[in-house]
Amino acid sequence: MPEGTTPPRRDGYIAVRKAELAEAIAAAAPAGEAQAMADVLKLLGALLHHEAHAELEGLKALYDPLDPDAPPSRRDASVGAFEAFERELSEALARANFVEIDPDSVQSRGETQRLTGLSIKPSAAGTRRVRYFARGAHSETLDMRRWFGLKHERIDVQTMNDVVVLVGFKAEDEAAAAADRKALKRMRRGVRQGAALVKHFRNVAGPELVTLHPGAKPSMRPRDQAMLAGPAVVAGVPVLLNLWPALTVIFAVLAAYFGAQGVIEESELKRALAAVSGLVAVGAFVMRQRLKYEAQTLRYQKQLADTVYFRNLANNSGVLDLLIGAGEEQDAKEAFLAYFVLRREARPLVKAEIDNFCEAFLRDQFGLEIDFEIQDALGKLERLGLVTHENESYSAVAPADALVRLDAAWDGLFSFSARR
Repeated sequence: MPEGTTPPRRDGYIAVRKAELAEAIAAAAPAGEAQAMADVLKLLGALLHHEAHAELEGLKALYDPLDPDAPPSRRDASVGAFEAFERELSEALARANFVEIDPDSVQSRGETQRLTGLSIKPSAAGTRRVRYFARGAHSETLDMRRWFGLKHERIDVQTMNDVVVLVGFKAEDEAAAAADRKALKRMRRGVRQGAALVKHFRNVAGPELVTLHPGAKPSMRPRDQAMLAGPAVVAGVPVLLNLWPALTVIFAVLAAYFGAQGVIEESELKRALAAVSGLVAVGAFVMRQRLKYEAQTLRYQKQLADTVYFRNLANNSGVLDLLIGAGEEQDAKEAFLAYFVLRREARPLVKAEIDNFCEAFLRDQFGLEIDFEIQDALGKLERLGLVTHENESYSAVAPADALVRLDAAWDGLFSFSARR
C-alpha cells in the first residue's frame, strides 16, 4: 500500500463566509447595481436554503433505519438500505465540495508514527465499508518536539479543514469470517450490527487519517518493546535457570506428604520453602511486566483517543445537519459568484471564462486558490431564470428582472391560498 495520502491541493471548497462573500460582491458590482445585487443574493440564498431543507429531510429519512440509536421497530440492517443512504450521502458531500480519499492510501504507518508517535494497524473486520471524504486541503508546517522538548522537527503535511468518515457495519448474516464474528461480538456500546456511523472531524493532517478508522489499534513500538523485553530477559533468565531445581524439591516434598516416598529431612523442607518463595518471585515478576505492558498500551490508547477526540465536531444525524448546511452554503456561493461575474463582464461568457473569472475574484479578494465548480452554479441560475445561454455562451439578466423572477419563484413555493 502506498505510504501516506495525497489529497488534492486545489479543491472546490470556498473557505469564506457566505455573508462576507455577498458583501464583497455587492461592493464590486457594476455602478448603480450594488443594492439590487445585494437583494438578488439575499433572495437567491433564501430559495436555495428552502431547497436544502427538503434534501436534509430526505437524507435523514434514509439514515434513520441505519442510526445506531434507532428503535428496533425502525431498524433496517440490509445492504440495500445502507447503499441507498451511501449513494445520497456521497452526492450531498459532492455538493458541499468534499472529495473522496482512497481508503487504501490512508494506510500511512510510517508517516503516522512520525507525526503522532503511534504505529496504527487498522482492522476492517466487521465493517461493510469505510469511506473518507475531505475538503479544504492545504499545506501546513508542524513544529514537533522530540526527546522531552530538546529536539525540534518541522514536518510539512497536507491538512484538511473538514473530514467526513462513513462506516457501515456488517449485519449478523454477513459475518462469514471468524474475524468478522469476533469483531461483531466485541461491538462497543453505541454501535450495533447493520448500523452506519457518520463522523465529522476538523483540521486533520493526512497522516492522521488512519487514526479515524473505526478499527484503528495502536501497536507497540520497537523502542517500547525493547524497554519492556530487555529487563525481562536480564532478570528473568537467572530465575528460570533456578526454577527447575526448585520444582524438583517441591515435587519431592509433595511425594513425601502423600506417602509416595520416605521422610523428608528438615534441610529439604527449607529448600522447598525457598523454592516456593522463588516461584512467588517469578509470578510477581511476570505480573509486573504484564502491568507495565498494559500501562504502555493504555498510554497508546489515550494518545489515540486525544488525537480523535479534539477533532470530532459531530456524529451521525448531527453530521447530516452540518453537511446539508455546508452544501447549501457552497451552492449559494457558487451561484453568487457566477451571477456576479456575468453581470460585471456585461457580455456573453463561456463556462471556462466564467470559471476563470470566479477563481480570479476569490484569489484577489480573499487569497483563495480553488478549483471553481461552474456546472452546478449555472444549472441553478438557469433553472431560476437568472441566466440565459445561446450555444455555449451565457448571459445574466439584469438585477431588476432577476428580483422579479426570484420573487415569483418564492411566491410559488406554497400555493395554499389559491386552493380556498
